[in-house]
Amino acid sequence: MRGFGLLLAAIAAVPAMPANLAHAQTTIGDATAMGPTGSCDKLILGKQKLADSCSGKLLNMSYPDGRVGFYFILDDGRIVTFSGMDAPNPTPDTDDVKVDKVIMGVKGKPKDPEVVAATGTCTYGNPYKGESTVSCDGTMSNGQRFSARFTSDGKPPT
Repeated sequence: MRGFGLLLAAIAAVPAMPANLAHAQTTIGDATAMGPTGSCDKLILGKQKLADSCSGKLLNMSYPDGRVGFYFILDDGRIVTFSGMDAPNPTPDTDDVKVDKVIMGVKGKPKDPEVVAATGTCTYGNPYKGESTVSCDGTMSNGQRFSARFTSDGKPPT
């Protein structure tokens, strides 16, 4: 769970980055992170509708092995992550991730998230070209659907 601790440290660092580094990505170990701001338009895990709990911050982590994670940060400190492997780009300014797990932070247990196998896709646009969307849809191994959508505010991520 050392990686989860690094993730929490990265999230804490995202809002503190200087404005002149807005086009930079942050390196954490071998991973690359960027944090767009905007609105969480949808966040559904089975029967749980969590969009009203979203903080308006998203963290996108890319790892050297091709794994990508989209971390939806909730107001109460929990994190919902859609994680999978990078897939071919449908267009030069969009990318797909084949989701293979959903990771849900458990309130009061930040180092003990619930990990559920899943199948689905996250599609996202280029956040450096204005407003963009991250959209994730699929099914968890327990048979429940997941769906998420985050729209950036058009400002370059930090």
